[in-house]
Amino acid sequence: MHIVIRNNRFVGKIHDMDSFLDMPLKNIRKLWKLMFDEAWRNDESIENLEQWLPNTHARLGAEVQFRECELAQALHIAEEARRTKAAYGSVISKPVNEALKKAQQNARYAERMCKQSKRDLVRIEKLQLIFAEFTK
Repeated sequence: MHIVIRNNRFVGKIHDMDSFLDMPLKNIRKLWKLMFDEAWRNDESIENLEQWLPNTHARLGAEVQFRECELAQALHIAEEARRTKAAYGSVISKPVNEALKKAQQNARYAERMCKQSKRDLVRIEKLQLIFAEFTK
């Protein structure tokens, strides 16, 4: 899905609407202001945004739930590996150490991905608020 913003002689095309998640809010406000200044020329783009915002919010909400479950599972596995290492003490073998390191790496990765998903969810909620301001 893409949008085309038209205002006087300005024409801007955004092919990947997910780029709004990374774009500064200041720039998004400017683009949407241009789009809503001549709403009659940008009807299709406004409709596309009206569809994209709730769909993306639902998708990101599901992704956050998935990432939280993934994080909980990774933390559980890392804790089990830590307990195994603590139980065997200095007699521990190399594969157990490697398994512990791998479990800790997976837990850190899952935590980063969970934070990113939550950041994106908050971001899409902000975009929905901005869009609601313009549609008033």
